[in-house]
Amino acid sequence: MTPDITVIQPVPVGLGHQDTPGNPDTLAPGAQIEGLEIRDVIGIGGFGIVYKAWDPMLERLVALKEYFPSALAVRMPSGTVKVREERHRGTYESGLSSFVNEARLLAQFDHAALVKVYRFWEMQGTAYMVMPLYQGVTLKQYMQQHAGPLPDELLLNWLVALTEALECMHAQQCYHRDISPENIIIQESTGLPILLDFGAARRAIGSVSQPFTVILKASYAPIEQYAEVPSMTQGPWTDVYALAAVAHYLMTGKTPPSSVSRLVNDNYVLLESRTDLQFHIEIKQAIDHALRVQVHERTASMADFRSALQARPTTRSDLPEVLPEPKPEKRSTKPRAVAVTFLLAVVATVSVVATVLMNMTDTNTPESTALSTVEITQEAEPEISEEPDIAIAPAFQAVLSKADSTLSIHMENPVLKIGEDLLRFQVESPFQGYVTVYVLSSDQSLIQLLPNVRVPQLAINANEKTWLPPSSEPIQASGPAGNNQFLVIVTEEPRDYTPLKMSDHYGFGLIQHTNAELEGVTSCITSTCEDRMAAAWFTVDEVD
Repeated sequence: MTPDITVIQPVPVGLGHQDTPGNPDTLAPGAQIEGLEIRDVIGIGGFGIVYKAWDPMLERLVALKEYFPSALAVRMPSGTVKVREERHRGTYESGLSSFVNEARLLAQFDHAALVKVYRFWEMQGTAYMVMPLYQGVTLKQYMQQHAGPLPDELLLNWLVALTEALECMHAQQCYHRDISPENIIIQESTGLPILLDFGAARRAIGSVSQPFTVILKASYAPIEQYAEVPSMTQGPWTDVYALAAVAHYLMTGKTPPSSVSRLVNDNYVLLESRTDLQFHIEIKQAIDHALRVQVHERTASMADFRSALQARPTTRSDLPEVLPEPKPEKRSTKPRAVAVTFLLAVVATVSVVATVLMNMTDTNTPESTALSTVEITQEAEPEISEEPDIAIAPAFQAVLSKADSTLSIHMENPVLKIGEDLLRFQVESPFQGYVTVYVLSSDQSLIQLLPNVRVPQLAINANEKTWLPPSSEPIQASGPAGNNQFLVIVTEEPRDYTPLKMSDHYGFGLIQHTNAELEGVTSCITSTCEDRMAAAWFTVDEVD
């Protein structure tokens, strides 16, 4: 707990909380608290206030959340928060404890779709937590702004990210229990969903004080949240129902009937039976099953829900992977990539770089180039035209010349469209290690896609096909159109990329010099550590 001497610093005359228009209980712009400067009020709820604040140490804007149940508390001129009436002290303190526990729990999680908590503390009779300042719109606002149907793949990408985030929570026996379109924000910069408002304080207060017991959103709450009987216990399946109800809303524009009403008269129309909804039948079936009223009939976990959502009938990508017969080609003295239109870009994790991959290698390329073997699985062999040799980026060539092994790359889809399709490829390494992925885009931006701020380290097993990017970090083709080069590196030991002096680019690393040494600095400076390196290069043409 912060020492008692820590106080909210006084602010210039006219900026005190008493003068804040509309709400005398909020801290005013200019107020200083724990080194943070209040800039504005982002939102006010029944149990807390969220401010936009400036962190001078990190030189960035952050979100500062303050525990402040307005019905129970009042702010004094000194800034101290006190209970309005002594009879509510137990309720107030219970909520405060839950607020702190929520912050402590969130600080432990590390997932791109979960709110991050930088730090939290108690002071002046209340508590605070500092979080990133997420810019974007809620799913409800998104639906109001977009009249057309939600793209199938976009829906799936959002749901996959959210199921993984909730599974991370559930592993620690923590359940959200308040999932709704209002509590999910789609980030403006990345397109990624972020799950908000864990409502821990609200649930605690609701259980202590009768006036606060009605906290459920009827259309998204499963039946067990209304019942307090042993046969209706809450668990992962509780969040499964709520997330499926959100998916129903995204697909149809309407919420499903409330679980209570369905007990009496279940008028729920199966999505599977609705031919007007242009979504994969497997997605419809997965949501129908997750929305079953009775707990014992419903999808039991987020892992099961995600698996059902991603189920597909046999497609080209499900067929056995067979290497195409090599075609005779003229011997080349430099790496040559025959480009097949394949595009990538950043969609769920960032609308940042446009890149993708699809490439075949020259079977006569010298060993020093260490190009990958690209497996293409499709019904018809792609038509390959005689393209001129593509000059590989010098920085990529430098890595390939040092690599002592090659990687096998398999593409899920040979063509991606800018603004629509996602990058998906498999990497197989001859040894266990850590993956790094670079892209030199058509505008000559050199970016480290992986690792990044959301995926600080990415391990891969030996001789095991690994899908990239991770499902929690989806990347979509975003342009500009043109040729993009990719470099995938696997090293036995983690590498230090600090010397690259990368600047933040929507969470990715932007490299200023295109001739930088991209293999990173190895920690193996003695003979006791070998730290082998494998690499593969491929090119992509991104198209509109």
